[in-house]
Amino acid sequence: MPSIRLVVVALGLMFGVSVVAAAEPGFDDARLKQIPQRMREFIDAGKISGAVTLVATKDRVVHLAAVGQADIATQRTMQPDAIFRVASMTKLVTATALMQLVAEGKVQVTDPVVKYIPAFANQSVKEGQGTRPLAKPITIQQVLTHTAGLSNPRAPQTDGLTLAQLVDAIGAQPLAFEPGSKWEYSSGLTIAGRIIEVVSGQSYADYLKARIFQPLGMTDSTFQLTKAQAARLAVTYKPGETPGTLAAVEIPDPTAARAPGPSGGLYSTAADMVRFYQAILNGGQLGDVRILPAEQVRQMTTILTPGIVTGFTPGNGWGLGWCVVEQPQAVTRLLSPGTFGHGGAWGTQGWVDPQRGLILILMIQRQNFGNSDASDVRDAFTEAALTAYRGAELETAKYVAFGGYPNCVEIKQGDAKALLSPSGGRVLEFSAGGHNAMYLDPQELTAAAQKNPPMTAGRFDFGPELTVPSHPKIWSGAWTAEITGPTSARFVSPRDENSGVQLIRDFTLQAGSAASAPRLSCKQTICNVSTEVREYCHWGRSFSPGGGIALVPLAGTSRFPSKYAMYEESATINVRNTDDRIRERDGFLEILAPPRKPKLGFDSYAGWLGYLHPTGMLFVKRFATHPDRVYNEAAGLTLSVWYPDGPRIELEPIGPRERLQPGDAASFTEEWHLLKHPFPKAGEQVDLVKLREQVQRETGM
Repeated sequence: MPSIRLVVVALGLMFGVSVVAAAEPGFDDARLKQIPQRMREFIDAGKISGAVTLVATKDRVVHLAAVGQADIATQRTMQPDAIFRVASMTKLVTATALMQLVAEGKVQVTDPVVKYIPAFANQSVKEGQGTRPLAKPITIQQVLTHTAGLSNPRAPQTDGLTLAQLVDAIGAQPLAFEPGSKWEYSSGLTIAGRIIEVVSGQSYADYLKARIFQPLGMTDSTFQLTKAQAARLAVTYKPGETPGTLAAVEIPDPTAARAPGPSGGLYSTAADMVRFYQAILNGGQLGDVRILPAEQVRQMTTILTPGIVTGFTPGNGWGLGWCVVEQPQAVTRLLSPGTFGHGGAWGTQGWVDPQRGLILILMIQRQNFGNSDASDVRDAFTEAALTAYRGAELETAKYVAFGGYPNCVEIKQGDAKALLSPSGGRVLEFSAGGHNAMYLDPQELTAAAQKNPPMTAGRFDFGPELTVPSHPKIWSGAWTAEITGPTSARFVSPRDENSGVQLIRDFTLQAGSAASAPRLSCKQTICNVSTEVREYCHWGRSFSPGGGIALVPLAGTSRFPSKYAMYEESATINVRNTDDRIRERDGFLEILAPPRKPKLGFDSYAGWLGYLHPTGMLFVKRFATHPDRVYNEAAGLTLSVWYPDGPRIELEPIGPRERLQPGDAASFTEEWHLLKHPFPKAGEQVDLVKLREQVQRETGM
């Protein structure tokens, strides 16, 4: 049976890596332990033979584990010090080495390649069935960002060539497109490796050993293994003839001398690679060793391909040799914008999330399983690692227990407070001056109720209401929480197989001032994690205390003669209503008390609603509306209000239809505000003109 080996301090010391107990503040130990369990699922499914996984911060390793087998035939157990072919992860080391020469003033990224390699003189570019002369020579920046249009000579033309000969052969090929006009993965880093040789006077391999591997203590990073190292090399596998089985791939002798490949020839370990990534995360320095100035690290990991579609997964851009996540989505959906790294053809992955200060390393060896950057193995590892991260507690944002719910996030700023629960990813409290805009059922305040608690207070959901599949894992399941800043937090739901959805909710609290009301920004992102096209919409469902007046501003021409729709029996929607508890006045629908039927719907495009409570608190929800888009909630509603049994009201902003391809995501933001506004005395009514002016003034409309 495949084994799991969780690494402890002794192993960390053995490999020269600082390892701390997984229960280090900021991480959920139980969730970190799920990482090898997730990897075992892929082993059992015949997708990998084994894996080494590592999660680290800038100065310590919080998780290092090995699971499965490195060699199925000999039943060699996967060990944490297993050696892997890291393929294109080599490019990051090559780029860093070249940037060392840039920092020393010996090279400029704006230099033409021909300045260092004469074979790139007089290049041509393909045009139609022929070629034309190149107007400007390609630059080092273009080869590092894969925008040079390089065409690669094919084997066996390149067999047995030295690095210098290989690069000259690349230079002899016509370019595939005008440099800088598009992105196409190329051998650009191979050219960078040759420039390192020309400028430094050393061989590429010797330069890396002297300037990166030895200073960082990367003792197992090499282009040629010793026999002892080769005994630790993980076997590469491909799908076997029988589904769910693996077949070994024959690879060249790893101990044989060969020209090093700057684009993909490195052997390494997780423990070695984390030292490299820690140096980059720390601005080019690990401990007392600096391998690169911080300015060159920033330059190397900044997107330099604006407006150009790049690979290998959607939403990425490219820096100097490094892939950079610009718009997280699909397999990168939980990573922060600005995360940088690279994958390898044989399945290895290494990524640095600078916002979180995290490093994620996945070591597997396989081929013919599709795009390794978009693989389900990477996705599962990334999700398990990032949902184990809890962020850094601060005076204004901390974890608290509340009414039997552990691991709530309490955020305070001024007299504003938000209390967020991982049970359903809800807002239990949004208050200012002690006045809570949420209705929280008293049963939720006792631990005994947690076996089957009522789901009240600040709820969110996705619809359409009548057609969305049941999704209890999301609605009332355990979400993960992360403090993302001094006044912000993120909650991530479990994946729901019925709906094919995973939800992300980002909350940010802002205190009030003399000119503005306290605000809680609530952004919900619907992620399609299924393999099918899905159509959903955002559906806000927060409860506020009853007894108040609901105010729906009117904007646009309503399709409903009564300006609102009322849900009758058997889901019949009545759009011709009269109810003396609902009146139209001064551009508003004013709902003075629970109406004849508890559920009302509206098609207003005003983009906000208000709820005035007898305490003198005006709760305002602002949200974007889209008159030019389809709303797929029943009757095309943009907003609804529900009066269930009990002293409460549900306020429900609704988003437009989102047609989500597999991996797609769509976000909808509700901005919640708390204003002070007098509740009308008996016989009086709300001054709606002044109320509208106050809302516009204090919420920034």
